[in-house]
Formats: sequence, structure tokens, C-alpha cells
Amino acid sequence: LQGNSPVLRVLVDGSEVPLIFDSGNSTSVALTQSVIDHVKATPTGDTSRGMDAKGNVLVYPKYKLHRIQIGKAVFTDVVAELDVHAPSYQADQVGQQGFLGTFLLKRYKVIIDYPHLRLTLVPPGGTGKKASECKGSVVPFSPAWHGEPAAELSTDIGRLVVWWDTGSPTSLLSKRFVQSSRSPSPDDTLISKHLWLGGSDFGPWQFDVSDVTLPPGFDGFIGYNFFAKHVVCMDFPGQRLLIQK
Repeated sequence: LQGNSPVLRVLVDGSEVPLIFDSGNSTSVALTQSVIDHVKATPTGDTSRGMDAKGNVLVYPKYKLHRIQIGKAVFTDVVAELDVHAPSYQADQVGQQGFLGTFLLKRYKVIIDYPHLRLTLVPPGGTGKKASECKGSVVPFSPAWHGEPAAELSTDIGRLVVWWDTGSPTSLLSKRFVQSSRSPSPDDTLISKHLWLGGSDFGPWQFDVSDVTLPPGFDGFIGYNFFAKHVVCMDFPGQRLLIQK
């Protein structure tokens, strides 16, 4: 952990590169221009478009990488994106040279264990001690988000859909959602006495409240402060979370 961010040492075409694991990003890998140049990544000529949490529309050039290794897991012929941010909304710098998203991990159960500073990839059919650590209260992924780690939870102000986002430095709700719930909470924070997940109450819980631009259908993020206290397994094949209390 660097600050509130999980930083992995990933081998990109033979070079060790520090990447933030960002479960809020559905792409494969985003790399800074300096890394792209160093590994001599091949431009594909394609781009993708996206919008950040402040509503800025961004264009991401794509590149081909020969090989990426995360721990013992090896991926070949990977399409990466240039790590692009709007001038008005830069990423916090903790020494990273890009981001690792969820695309490459969809075959795995991913055990996120901040207390022990460990990320474990359990492959399909994996057994043994590591596989047994993917346990806890079961929370299904929201079907609307097509296999991404977004899930429903219940709070004092109602049910909501949140993205489980290791790239977020805190847990956060959109001001739009809080205002629509008519909550009497202060403008910048909301404390819910209850946080119901898979039949277990993980409350009380504090959310920051921010004027962020989110796609319709989800209301905020579960971020660093939750992962710091609870081991979370993102079971991508099973499309569910398992959360240890």
C-alpha cells in the first residue's frame, strides 16, 4: 500500500512497472507515456473514449504489449491504453506508472487482503489454502454491470448500487443520490448506522459525499477504508463478492 492505493510490481515486456490495482477500471492496463516508450509498445491505431468522475471526456490511444506477468500469472498479446487524465482531474501520485484494471482478471477469484498486503489470484479450478480464503458474506454482482464488481447494499437511507473500487481513496456517494434520498446529513459526509451486505451488517459506515458524474444506475464507490478493514474476494467467474467480517 502506498497511501490509500494498492501498488503491484508488474512485469511489462520484461520491465518491472509499479501499477495501481484499480478494480473500478474495466480495461486491461493503462501505462504512462514513459513506460510505453521504454518497452517500445506497438501502436494499434485504435482509441477508446471514456468519461472521468468530473465529466471530462477522454480519448485513450491503444498499444500492443507482448507479455504481462502479475505474480505467476502470465498474459500475452495484451492491448493496453495510454494513461490519460484531464488537466483539471489528475490522479494522486504514489509512485505508480499506470493502472491495472479488471479485464485480465476475469478468469480469476481475486482475493484483496490489505491487512496482509497481499493480492491473490485463484485460477479456475484452483484448490488448497489460497482458494479456501475466498470466503465470507456473499454479495452478487449487479447484473446491469455485466460482470464488473458493482453490487447492491442497504443503508439507513435505502438500497443503492456501489462499485467496489480499489482505485478510490475513500468510500463515496454521489451528492445526487444523497439529495434524492432527502437525507438530513451534512453536505460532505454521511454516516449510516447500518451497512447490510449479504445478510451481515458491516456498519456503522461513513461515506464522503461528492458532486461526481456517474453513469445512471450506480450511486457511489466502496473504497480504501472498507478494504483496509475487510478481506474482499472478487469472484469474477461466479459474479459475486465474498466479504470477511
